Amino acid sequence: MNENVKSLVKKLKIHHYVVFAAILAMGIFNAVTIYSPIIQQSQREDRIAESFNKWWEEEGAPKFMAIGLKADEKTRAEEFEQYRDRYLQQNHTYIIEDRIAEMRQEFRTWWEIGGGKEEYAKDHKVYPNERIFEQECYKWIKKYTDKHARYAMAFVPKDAEYERLLTSWILTPGMLNYAIFAIFFLFAYVQLSRRWGAAVTLGCFAGAVLVGGIGVVLFTSTSFFDHFVGDRYMGASIALAFMLGATSFGLTKDAVPGTVRAVAIIGAVIDLIANALGYGGIYGAVALTSIATFALGAVAGLKIPNRKISHEERKANALEERIRKTASNNPVAMRKAKTRALIKDGLQEANEARYEKAQQILTQAMSSLLQEYPIDTATAKDLTERMTSPSMYISVPSVQWLEWGETAKGKNSAEIALMLLEKGLSMEKNEKLARRALFNIGEIRVAKGLDREEGLRRLNQVLSLGEGDALAIQAKRLIELASKKQG
Repeated sequence: MNENVKSLVKKLKIHHYVVFAAILAMGIFNAVTIYSPIIQQSQREDRIAESFNKWWEEEGAPKFMAIGLKADEKTRAEEFEQYRDRYLQQNHTYIIEDRIAEMRQEFRTWWEIGGGKEEYAKDHKVYPNERIFEQECYKWIKKYTDKHARYAMAFVPKDAEYERLLTSWILTPGMLNYAIFAIFFLFAYVQLSRRWGAAVTLGCFAGAVLVGGIGVVLFTSTSFFDHFVGDRYMGASIALAFMLGATSFGLTKDAVPGTVRAVAIIGAVIDLIANALGYGGIYGAVALTSIATFALGAVAGLKIPNRKISHEERKANALEERIRKTASNNPVAMRKAKTRALIKDGLQEANEARYEKAQQILTQAMSSLLQEYPIDTATAKDLTERMTSPSMYISVPSVQWLEWGETAKGKNSAEIALMLLEKGLSMEKNEKLARRALFNIGEIRVAKGLDREEGLRRLNQVLSLGEGDALAIQAKRLIELASKKQG
């Protein structure tokens, strides 16, 4: 695991995990409410097809043939369409938007043909026009949509139900919007909660949610966006923009690292583009409001004071500083730190596909790591696994792998030695060196009980490549000892 990631995980508090769990739950809720109707409708279509196929085989086709008609694919397709239409007329669609379109058509039929206009004129003493039709149709559809979470929790500026601003941020217009929010919100929360504390950070977020809703109301009252006043406003993009603005700026010029500022600004731009171009409609107003709240967030970042550091944190910081100073005065510690810096740099070069440079750095790092006493087993094992991985395209000579393997064997690091020796053996062309590697592998496996059968196989390979020398004598002795133990 990358050292930076390890360091970050160590610094996370319980409230970070609570917020992470809440954001994850938010994602699950949105995924269920978005895709559940689609899945249900798809399952219904499957049931319709299955039911029709059964009817066609048992009743439909035989009836056609009984009266002398062809029961071919064309006839079957026509009958299926009629069968499907009848079923769907009797069972309303699960997809809310499709049902709204159906209800609007049903209301129009009732209004024009079923006596709706006359009934309204009788009740209100006014003959209704098209504007009144739209109002009455909207009221009727709203009774249906308010039964569904994605409508009941969303804020519609036209309805002025401001209490829904408290729930609308939980919803997202799509899973792309959720993914952007989750990634950059958690990033901003970790940064800001360190500076301001959890309570202030979450309080500012809640305030930004409410301010964002008011901003959308103001924009949709203008002539440019007024035709979107009936659209649903969902998501926390505006509040996210505030948090990213605050993350970008601190009390002092050097309070925010350049990389943190860059990530925050990039996140705000990505979310703005997704809203304006990906979703459109009322989300154009959301995008403009986000620009304003990003600026407000920047002001908050410059003005809100940092939280007071607790006594425990001061002690931990002092201890960390002492360790750092001690390490700087300790040659051994300095060498260890340099080796780990080499590992980090080498892996970074490999991740960026600069394999020649990575090979030079990692070769030096591995040699230094194996010279430490005692060996840092966890770090050495991790580096060995990475370097021997098929996805690590570095060119290390077989002799080097075998030398490292013998060094690890001498330091009593059996698992690391086996990985290195096996890697060298797989590449080695020289029979003498390969035979020596086979012996070392066999000796380690037999002595340490790491797959004894494989170890005996390797020792027998040593004998098959030559007998009578010291290596063969040692191999025979190990085989005999292993046989006696098994006996």
